[in-house]
Amino acid sequence: MDDWAHGYDVSVGYTYGFCREIAPAWLNFCARLAGRLPPSSAPGKPLRYLELGMGQGMGITLLAAANPDIDFVGVDFHPEHVAHAQGLVDAAELTNIRFSPADFMALADDWPADFGTFDYVVLHGIFSWVSPQVRAAVVQCLAHATHAGSLVYNGYNAQPGWLGTMPFQHITRLIKDTSGHPSDKVLSDSIALFDQLRTGGAATFQILPGLKARLDSVKTKNLGYLVGEYMQENWHPLWHSQVARELAAVDLAPIGTATVAETMLPDLLPPALRDTIVAQPDARLRQDLQDFVTNQFFRRDLFQRGPTGPADTNAADTPLCLLVPPRGDVEIKTSFGEIRLQRPAFAEILETLDTHGHRTIAQLRALPGMQRQGAAVSQQILLLLLQAGVLGIGSSGMQASPSVQRLNRAIARAGAQGLPYDHIATASTGSATAVTNVQLMMLDAWLSQAGAINASQLAVAAARRLQALDRPLPQDRSLDLLAGDFLDQTLPLWRRLVAL
Repeated sequence: MDDWAHGYDVSVGYTYGFCREIAPAWLNFCARLAGRLPPSSAPGKPLRYLELGMGQGMGITLLAAANPDIDFVGVDFHPEHVAHAQGLVDAAELTNIRFSPADFMALADDWPADFGTFDYVVLHGIFSWVSPQVRAAVVQCLAHATHAGSLVYNGYNAQPGWLGTMPFQHITRLIKDTSGHPSDKVLSDSIALFDQLRTGGAATFQILPGLKARLDSVKTKNLGYLVGEYMQENWHPLWHSQVARELAAVDLAPIGTATVAETMLPDLLPPALRDTIVAQPDARLRQDLQDFVTNQFFRRDLFQRGPTGPADTNAADTPLCLLVPPRGDVEIKTSFGEIRLQRPAFAEILETLDTHGHRTIAQLRALPGMQRQGAAVSQQILLLLLQAGVLGIGSSGMQASPSVQRLNRAIARAGAQGLPYDHIATASTGSATAVTNVQLMMLDAWLSQAGAINASQLAVAAARRLQALDRPLPQDRSLDLLAGDFLDQTLPLWRRLVAL
């Protein structure tokens, strides 16, 4: 393992994914739910946003395009990640974002003068994958990067949800250390070994029933994710209280979570468990007990540097928009179980947003059907629809965004050439929306013809792009049907989200 990597496996580049919870509008909303003031810009002074450990830089680049009035800085120690991100930014001609190929240890010792401080600092998938020494350096970077009122998002592997996976991670890493094989071979060998152990009746599978589910999940994941998750020399799932204690040393206090469904905890837990948690005298103890009850495995903590001024109770003023209209009931997976929302409970919300484009939470809660269900229930319904991705935070009726158009054109072109991109930027939400590879190929073809293309021609163009990459045609539906859906359903949705 290279010393410059501090024990991090750099044999495979990380994924190109996007995390909606790090979008500024989402962070602002979650801060308001917690009763805290989010960052606000001053005249002539744009808000500033820093991502520590940006990976391939896909997320921060999408956000920069969708939020042209915010200045973005991305940091990563991996030169290939930085080069990829810079290439995408150059292709999209974005001017409000820059990158630094920097090491946390070096940054902690010598914070660049031109970095200054930021209104938002995010780190997703960093804190529990580094050594204690590097983690201390990250905390020092947060001290350098924040000022009073700054919001910090920290997404990390949490306990106790990873207890059942620790044997698999340990053995996988041991195979890596002792075999010298490349990471993909190590992972396949480890999975095969654990399948043999499970079939043979190894007792640990009975003691840790979650191990079987995690092993099944591993088989479906992207190689880049698996290497980043399981192949690290340092892999330390953490309790919330540990993280809160370390960040308290630099005046960062926990204010809540960016997982909106979990803002309703412990209220939605069974009464006996809820009351036991609430009765505890310390906030950190309450959080750790709550995580024990739900078997939490990933936290999206929000911290804020104080003092922060008066409380903010304006979450109800947040505008919501319709992202993906469901055809029936909605099932929402949360850390505390699956919840099924029956369509009659939220149909009025969908009809209103489909007609008007966007409405504030207060306006939606004032709808007759929502009032009949009561304030508490209507708030829960809205938060669960946000969690499910049915609703988004943002407004409709915006003008076309040149930065979003340029980036999405570049993403479509790269996707058609084989890069595994899976999101495009959306100006209406200041965020991004998920796409498939076939949709990107169709978008590339549609853009190349300035929209003057019918479904049959679009299907042929997508087939040619798939064949050029030696990829199979979709098996579930024909390209003709997919092309029709693209023109009739996908494009209107993307226009509403101001992605085109």
